[in-house]
Amino acid sequence: MRWFAFSLLLLFATSAQAHPWNDAQIGDLVGEARRAPEEGLAIPGTAIATIAALQDLALVNSSFEMQRDAAAEALFRQLARSYAQGQIAPSQADTQWSIATPLEPDYVALDATLDVGVGPATLLRNLLPQSAEYAALRDELARQRLHGASTNEEIVRLRANLERWRWLPRTWPLRRVEVRIPEFKLYLFQRDQPAVTHDVIVGRRNTPTHVFAAQIESVTLNPDWDPPDSIAYRELLPRFRRNPAAAAAEGFEAIDASGQTIDASAVDWQARPFPYRLRQRPGPQNALGQIRFNLPNPFATYLHDTPARGSFGRSNRALSHGCVRVKDPVLLGVEVLSDPTWGAAALQSAIDTGVMQDVPLNLPLPIFLLYLTATTRADGSIVYLNDIYERDSAVVRALDGYTMIAEARLPSAPTCPS
Repeated sequence: MRWFAFSLLLLFATSAQAHPWNDAQIGDLVGEARRAPEEGLAIPGTAIATIAALQDLALVNSSFEMQRDAAAEALFRQLARSYAQGQIAPSQADTQWSIATPLEPDYVALDATLDVGVGPATLLRNLLPQSAEYAALRDELARQRLHGASTNEEIVRLRANLERWRWLPRTWPLRRVEVRIPEFKLYLFQRDQPAVTHDVIVGRRNTPTHVFAAQIESVTLNPDWDPPDSIAYRELLPRFRRNPAAAAAEGFEAIDASGQTIDASAVDWQARPFPYRLRQRPGPQNALGQIRFNLPNPFATYLHDTPARGSFGRSNRALSHGCVRVKDPVLLGVEVLSDPTWGAAALQSAIDTGVMQDVPLNLPLPIFLLYLTATTRADGSIVYLNDIYERDSAVVRALDGYTMIAEARLPSAPTCPS
């Protein structure tokens, strides 16, 4: 009998000593694999065909049962990982996504649960995000696929965001901040419900806001600002060389190698290489405004006030260098601090002194900066947002590319000779 070599996935499953699969379990597994498009994934057609062929062969030759079980185990594990972590790694489609994916499934525990009679489809679906928003996006995808007037763009958007949800944690802090980047909104959640909303300004397309998780640890009133080199050398120094008086007028000073502060009027702005680092003193023109929310992270991203408050009237608020500017920062400060000694009047009074002051939170507040281009409203309706960084198609290309690669590694289904 001629025989085809199995894929790497099948070899892995065989080496893992897969538990025996009965007909009912295989039927349930294949049914779940066929509904993968409902989750925005592609049907693993070659894997399904391989299992079907091996089932037929096992009916006439029991020696094929082990290969059939290995193929079923491989498909089960592939689906489990795709459901639990996302089918692709975020880095394959979005280099700005820095939130850790959920842990890989415990395949031994899953197999043990299968052995006591729980169906594979039930186990797999429990690995998916259980949030109402994920369910709403999945339902919308089904509606769009049935709707003749739906556009490919809408389907791409939904598939991309379903995958992003699979990248995200399965449990969330009950009290947290979410910055929804394409929506230009900040939500403060209390008891897992969005209690407060603020408009925000996020990074431009060429200076995007990173996707990451952190904790707000303190609030700085009347902050100073150390501009990063990218801004100092590309924007500030060229402007100050053309007009040295602008540096002093905007409250900038220079810091030399020994840490000494040099007044802007004494700085040789034409010096190359420039021997100082820049700092902007606290004040009404400071780029961070009057309040900075400190969330330590490797991207030097802050949540902060801005002196350019008129920009909040714009519909497209992708305007910053990557940090997130918030409307009504004093109110947000009161909400974030959640401390009766720091009401709005107390915060404003401290700001009016002009003195820089750090106010620690009693408990660090988790914050998530998220890139989701389709979301839900309170009534459950779906809102499609602008893909401001043009990332959705890359996610879907990676999803479909993964499917093509996985299918290419699986040979044609084994057959008996004629």
